[in-house]
Amino acid sequence: MYLGLYGVLMLAALPLLFQWVPPNRWYGFRFPGAQLNPALWYEINALGGKLFASGLLICAAVNVLLLWRGPREVVAYLPWVNAALILLNFWLVTSELLLHLPN
Repeated sequence: MYLGLYGVLMLAALPLLFQWVPPNRWYGFRFPGAQLNPALWYEINALGGKLFASGLLICAAVNVLLLWRGPREVVAYLPWVNAALILLNFWLVTSELLLHLPN
């Protein structure tokens, strides 16, 4: 079930990575000014999609390891572990993207 969640999130990241999503209000990494500059929009979202997909692969690997070798006490908290991993992934991607914005 948890790996399916990561699969769905990965499918959401791939269109960003391949720059298939034009500037819009609903889908993608949105930062001030990026919607007004299509080149910046595609650059930010391609990098964001790449970083987010990479982070999701790491999160999925952590899940596999916990399910395979993790103690029962930790596996019982796996939904919370997953929520924390996904939030951490979003935070790290957003922090990295902020560093790539023009001044």
